[in-house]
Amino acid sequence: MRYAACTHDNIAFLNTRISGKRRDQPQLNDPHFRHVSIITAWNSQKDKNNELGGQCFAHDTGQTLKHFYSVDKLSKSTSPAGKTGQLGNIAIGLQRVLWDALPCTSQHIPGKLSICLGMPIMIRINNTTELCITKGQEAIIIGWNDFIRDHGQKVLETLFVKLVNPPRNVELPGLPVNVIPMSRTGSTVKALLPNDHIVTLTRQQIMVLPNFSMTDYTAQGKT
Repeated sequence: MRYAACTHDNIAFLNTRISGKRRDQPQLNDPHFRHVSIITAWNSQKDKNNELGGQCFAHDTGQTLKHFYSVDKLSKSTSPAGKTGQLGNIAIGLQRVLWDALPCTSQHIPGKLSICLGMPIMIRINNTTELCITKGQEAIIIGWNDFIRDHGQKVLETLFVKLVNPPRNVELPGLPVNVIPMSRTGSTVKALLPNDHIVTLTRQQIMVLPNFSMTDYTAQGKT
């Protein structure tokens, strides 16, 4: 398809993979496809699919989604002298807007990460490559440590995930094969508000997203 080299046999095969209501067509309600990641074009579509997919997964597995919030600090604008001001606290009203925004409006670092055990996720950072913590690596959530901050919101300290089909097995003392811990990472984020204003802040969060949808760009190279 990429090189416009499909034969009639290729096209005939692809036509057999189109979902529909006939018995000879693939069915989207087949349990095999229930929580498979959907490929889409836009990041906003991906985020909404992930939100709905998470709710569906929690319902199917008899769980309640747990919401874990980022730790944000507002970055003051650069002064005329060229010196960057210190980080400042964010008013709770603005903070709630930032938490509720889609990840695509804050460089794919979620303000609110909604997860449960067994949920498929995708790692969003190139960190410890020897542990296969690489951007685009898929994994399954098996546990976490958290604590409660000032406004009663839960914050993740460590997320434990099991890698799915890693390039090599990872064995850490005291953990099962291919289970790794992920800790919060701090990043400078430009976040888009509903009124189209952009604020710059530092955000600490576990760099993962639910994996019920991915963009066509991310899907390149995956089997």
